[in-house]
Amino acid sequence: MLSLLPKPIGARIEVELQNYPRKEVEFSPVNCTAYSRREKWHSRRGPTIEKEEEDAIGERQNENTCPEYFQWIHEDLKPWAGTGITREMVERGRGKATFRLVIVGGRVYVEKYLEAYQRRDIFTLWGILQLLRWYPDKIPDLDLMFSCEDQPNIFIGNYSGPGPNSMAPPPLFRYCGDDDTLDIVFPDWSFWGWPEINIKPWETLMKELKEGNGRKKWINRENYAYWKGNAFISMPRYKLLKCSRSTQHDWKARVYMQDWHKEVKQGFKNSNLADQCFS
Repeated sequence: MLSLLPKPIGARIEVELQNYPRKEVEFSPVNCTAYSRREKWHSRRGPTIEKEEEDAIGERQNENTCPEYFQWIHEDLKPWAGTGITREMVERGRGKATFRLVIVGGRVYVEKYLEAYQRRDIFTLWGILQLLRWYPDKIPDLDLMFSCEDQPNIFIGNYSGPGPNSMAPPPLFRYCGDDDTLDIVFPDWSFWGWPEINIKPWETLMKELKEGNGRKKWINRENYAYWKGNAFISMPRYKLLKCSRSTQHDWKARVYMQDWHKEVKQGFKNSNLADQCFS
């Protein structure tokens, strides 16, 4: 069984993987050249490689190659491409982090600094544990800081000064990013589940979405954009309300506020994601 020992905030939490129940999981192992030491980064095309290595790859067309989105690994880590990442850089992110994650020899250690909203931290760590289970002995030792808040706050302007004395940004992981910040984007915790608002893990939810999507053919659907959610947590969402249909205009959008407190009391009758697919 998984053993997660509860400790006060600031104490270390050790996650034991020994005797963890395993089940067979089908996945495609990644076997690509994205991490070649001879690889170079092109600002527009992403990773590029030496000519002779490229010829060798051409002879192995049937082998798995890196998904296209792997290029964003290079993009997200570009601020540290010239300096590398030191322990001092990592520890400077502590003031903004929810927890610190260390993996040594396939074993996970967590130091918790702040309480996360609902159970974001637990489900994020659950994703890390699944990664270790699916790729045993393939995850290198690592040390990182993680924030469970939505809004990115490692602002480029604070670390872009000229000269040798300019400070490198702390490498801080979180769920969101934008063009003005350097936070490293990590999959949203709800990918593994968000029980507080009845969102199931993606593997289960995807099956329900496919079933809901099949209830009505696309050709028979109404021609408008649809959105429902809490508009008061970010300015782009709030501005989206301007696209709502009015007596003067119909922007071909249906935008609805989601009252989660009401949904909790009513048993999530109007917020099942799979039911949104056949409007």
